[in-house]
Amino acid sequence: MPFTAQHAEYGRLDATRPELGCGLDWGAIHRARAPLHCPACESQMVARVSVLGLRHFAHRRRSPDCPLAGESVGHLLLKSDLAAAARAAGWSATLEVAASHGGWRADVLAVSPDGRRIALEAQLSPITEHEVRERTARYEVDGVEVCWFDDRDRPRPWMGAVPSLHLTGPAGASRTVRGVIARYSAGTGWHAVDDVTLTDAVKWILGRRLIPHGQGYVHGLDDAHRWGYRGMFWTAAPYAAAASEEARRRRTQQEAAEARWEAREAAKKVKAAAYERFWARTGIGPGWWRAFEAIVRGAMGDDTFFGAPSQRYGDGRPLYEKRGGGTQLLAVALPARLGAWAETTPVVVDDLAGLERMTQLAFCDVKVLLAAPDTGAFEMHWVGPGTVY
Repeated sequence: MPFTAQHAEYGRLDATRPELGCGLDWGAIHRARAPLHCPACESQMVARVSVLGLRHFAHRRRSPDCPLAGESVGHLLLKSDLAAAARAAGWSATLEVAASHGGWRADVLAVSPDGRRIALEAQLSPITEHEVRERTARYEVDGVEVCWFDDRDRPRPWMGAVPSLHLTGPAGASRTVRGVIARYSAGTGWHAVDDVTLTDAVKWILGRRLIPHGQGYVHGLDDAHRWGYRGMFWTAAPYAAAASEEARRRRTQQEAAEARWEAREAAKKVKAAAYERFWARTGIGPGWWRAFEAIVRGAMGDDTFFGAPSQRYGDGRPLYEKRGGGTQLLAVALPARLGAWAETTPVVVDDLAGLERMTQLAFCDVKVLLAAPDTGAFEMHWVGPGTVY
């Protein structure tokens, strides 16, 4: 049941427009042998009125292969409403328009005064997501935007994959949008907008007050029941920009958190490697170290603690004292090398062999504290290059 037919004299007729869009009265073709044929398959057509009072055209003989044949009344009504909404927005709207190359056929092709084209597709018959994506892509190749519409009780699974709107059915008052037009708040995310009429929705889409937004989760209400929607939807550009900025900010925060975590893990690995080198170089086991540490802390105070082996202090372990809100370096335990710090900072060793090693490393007078776990001794010595005194 198409809305369009081709007249031998008047050209293309549109049953949804006054005077059929060409200055011809409906009475001149209804119940008359008018020279009409189908714009899709060239078969002869007749003008008819449905039991609901819907003007349309029909093939004079059954044409099962015609792409315009077999349309339901619901499909016709939705196409009519889409065309009316586009015209109310100040755009021209032509029904059942086919591309010259046959790649697509628009239920309603809306064209702006400056030539912008948007196909408004009434999709009530079953279709797969792959098919609807493919058909959308064919429009895009020709620079035609597209929005798909469905007015069945539940939104179809494919509707989240392409720009689309789910509408209320044709009964009663004017159609409204069931889903999904949404607004965004940084605090609560995306929420569906209620009570938008089809006329307003089409006007906003044509005027680019609404734009398709990528994948997202939209909270909403439907008959007092909470629902959620994930997929493509329509929103205003400022909301899309705000959501993108919030997503960018969160990505930056996440990346910074990941960088901090990676830095901490890298520092842990460096620290663990330093400990492994320290234990291997000094040959100290856990028991020996605990005894050594107890002697040092007993002499230096309970507010002292050893840090990790540090290259800054010759791969030795710095000994700190807690003071106020900070720490102060007291000594360095078992360094492999001496640096400028040794001129003012004592060195702690665990046996006489360690004391002797300091004489070999010393380039200046160095204060050495001998804390020997085997004797429990804590003694102070001064060493110089090759000398203990």
